[in-house]
Amino acid sequence: MEMASLFADRLLLLGPLQVIHNGSPVAQPPSRKVRALLAYLAMAARPVSREKLCEFLWDVADDPRGELRWCLSKLRPLVDGPTTMRLVADRKQVCIETSALDIDALLVARRTQKTLTCGSPSDLRALLNLFRGDFLEGLSVERAPSFENWLAGQRHRFGQLRQQLLERLSSLLPPESEDRIEVLRECLDIAPFDEAVHIELVRALLGRGLYAEAEHQIDASVTRFQTEGIDPSSLKAAFATAQQSISKPISVSLVGVAHSGIPPARPRHDTRGPTLLLLPFTAAPGDVADADSVTSDIIFGIAKLRSISVIARGTALSLRNQTPAAAATLVNAQYVASGHLRRDGKKYLVTVELIDPRSDRIFWVDEFSCNTVDSFSVPPLLAARIITGLDAEIHVIERNRALLMPPASLDAWQAYHRGLACMYRFTTDSNREAQHFFKRAITLDPTFSRSHAGLSFTHFQNAFHLHVSQPEREISLAFETAEQALMSDPNDPAAHCAIGRALWLQHAHDGALGELNQSVRLSPNYAFAHYTLAFVQAQTGDPARAIDAADIASHLSPLDPMMFGTHRVRTFALLRLGKIEEAADFAKLVGEHAGDHVHAHAVSALTLAAAGRVEEAQAARRRISALRPDYNFKLFKEALHMLDDLTGIYQKAAKLLQIPEC
Repeated sequence: MEMASLFADRLLLLGPLQVIHNGSPVAQPPSRKVRALLAYLAMAARPVSREKLCEFLWDVADDPRGELRWCLSKLRPLVDGPTTMRLVADRKQVCIETSALDIDALLVARRTQKTLTCGSPSDLRALLNLFRGDFLEGLSVERAPSFENWLAGQRHRFGQLRQQLLERLSSLLPPESEDRIEVLRECLDIAPFDEAVHIELVRALLGRGLYAEAEHQIDASVTRFQTEGIDPSSLKAAFATAQQSISKPISVSLVGVAHSGIPPARPRHDTRGPTLLLLPFTAAPGDVADADSVTSDIIFGIAKLRSISVIARGTALSLRNQTPAAAATLVNAQYVASGHLRRDGKKYLVTVELIDPRSDRIFWVDEFSCNTVDSFSVPPLLAARIITGLDAEIHVIERNRALLMPPASLDAWQAYHRGLACMYRFTTDSNREAQHFFKRAITLDPTFSRSHAGLSFTHFQNAFHLHVSQPEREISLAFETAEQALMSDPNDPAAHCAIGRALWLQHAHDGALGELNQSVRLSPNYAFAHYTLAFVQAQTGDPARAIDAADIASHLSPLDPMMFGTHRVRTFALLRLGKIEEAADFAKLVGEHAGDHVHAHAVSALTLAAAGRVEEAQAARRRISALRPDYNFKLFKEALHMLDDLTGIYQKAAKLLQIPEC
């Protein structure tokens, strides 16, 4: 396989960041944000707006645009050539011209599929040699959650590509060769819970007569699975079969690892997720009452979400003087949260930590603040953001754990999270994959309301966004599965939200509003219900109330994967209120965050055109054509239940952009 010249200018992202000019490493800038900006721009497929970069890297900043300009000034010496300016920036957008740069991550992404299909072992090794570690290994940026989420996604993506290359190389090497054993060990480092790799490694060791190593590997594999609560029965059966194929028996017991001290894996079918213990927040003596009030409000709010279990208030308060590890052991909690409230003039500040009690590792930390002159109003205002932050972070951790598990070992909770991970990609294939995992969760636990609600959302997506041959059937299935969610748990806000979405598809807008309002009443901190309420109000209800609901959703979940939908809600509502320039600004944000959601890109293009921002509208129009060449205004109008005033505005814009009527 032809590789780029060693002496070309290179940017290495698969491992610690390195910039190389003429074969020599260039000194790294001390600023983590400069390095993060370099990597993000290098991986971007198109120019990125300055506004998005500011949101991406600066959670809180007095002058984010000024800080961005400073970072760009430090970036130029790293990427610009002697006669070529690779960093291209104007007042609105920034990009790096990568055509003359050798970027290892882009090379791997571009060549992996072809190499997997027809590459030789040397081709596979050439790509694998580009991996010096995880994507941007060792880099993190404090108080930049958007960047950290992007970074986690890239690390998972390239980890999967590396695993696929290793598995393919393993299949081409002699079955019992030393090279194959090393490749399988490397594969286990990346995919520690892939049963097939564990089994193949043991078979290869046995085939070479390395019985002691095989014995050690069997012990380590079974222990690893039991430690994570994964049933190792099928793994042990495969090891026993492998043992029968050799003359020398292995002494380790395949019935159980008696000396490990690890209890057998619990049955998985009835698992409903982890338990959170919220220890009482600490505070100065004069603020203890407010701290206890915040603690109580958070416990009650998480309980109302009904997505994870939380230890009751009385028990939590009784554990005030315990260490996190000791308290978690007493109540069998998998997560412990704690915090400290302090007064700063007219402001209350709360620092919150989410802890793994087994290792004392901090999963997540954040600071929340609230200006107030009345201390009685403080707890609800502070608690809302903390509730959503804790819930979101726990679900991210649980999702990432589920992604590492072999599909056959998933319990209902893990299968549900694998479904969520697929659902928000908004493509036909990912939606189908999400349905598979939600159905698996329902098979394992038919009473798990959230899995029924998730399945309902996939049918909603088929009817609303994705190209399906029988949309009416999908609408019916969205309603049926939402009803199943409601029957499983009548007090689950997600179930009422699913019913509301399904009723909206059926044009029963009043009924939809009733169910969505009930979802909000059941859990005032359920951000997705506020967003969906805003979605319905913006198109056929009260646009002012739509903006209010969108503001609440944004306040509760500022990093929500549906944030582009919240921007779309504001676009509709502002346009209906006659604020066309403000609507266009939010429409621009819709297009920047919508991924492959074709209707969202249509909202962006049509609104920008209606505001006279034709050049920006044409760019969004090209994105629509790339996603769906046959897109027309009839599809847009049928998907979105707009009143006549919006329909007329968008119809004129469609003609301007040459989007056909049907």
